[in-house]
Amino acid sequence: TGLFKVGSIRISGNSYLDTSMILESARVEMNQAMFEVNTADITNKLLKNKYIRGVSIAKLPPSMVRIDIQEREPLFYLVDNYLYMVDETGIMLRKLPGMPMAKLPLVTGLSVNQLLEDRTPLFQAIELTKKIHQVDEDLLSLISEIHIRKDKWPIIYLIKGGARVNLGEQNHFQRLYLLSEFLKREPIIHRLENISGIDLTFTDRIIMKKKI
Repeated sequence: TGLFKVGSIRISGNSYLDTSMILESARVEMNQAMFEVNTADITNKLLKNKYIRGVSIAKLPPSMVRIDIQEREPLFYLVDNYLYMVDETGIMLRKLPGMPMAKLPLVTGLSVNQLLEDRTPLFQAIELTKKIHQVDEDLLSLISEIHIRKDKWPIIYLIKGGARVNLGEQNHFQRLYLLSEFLKREPIIHRLENISGIDLTFTDRIIMKKKI
């Protein structure tokens, strides 16, 4: 009877993936018998899309199929000819048009081809970005770029003037905390465009260099 056939399909959880694309991949047919809807098969089809991290499917009587999508969320964007989103697990995918850019840093200095052979620098960039989140979420909004040098030392560039922040080789968590506290000072935050560099590699002081 009609009560036991698919009458509606509801997609939720997607912010940048197109709903019509998800429906096409799921291949759930309207008026298909509800008992014939194979949730495991639909899940496997959808997970072939690398932008989808997780799927939850429910058959809701009398006639609704609900598909909840968990999209991969970018932790930062990697710049290497193209723009790639990188999530917290290290998955690299080309940026899609609808992906958010606000408050997410750009990471430069890494080659996608080299990372396919050795992902160590990528995971170092992920770890550094997570530390920034842990220290101060607001600090991310002041960072325009994280550059990974060939010696793997990170350099941070700030917004409003591009001040170069030297973090050094180690103690990044403590140094990020110092940077966060330093930038919270009222005179500093309003003078970023006049600062060319901040050196955090000294144990007892912060060196700030002004633009000439």
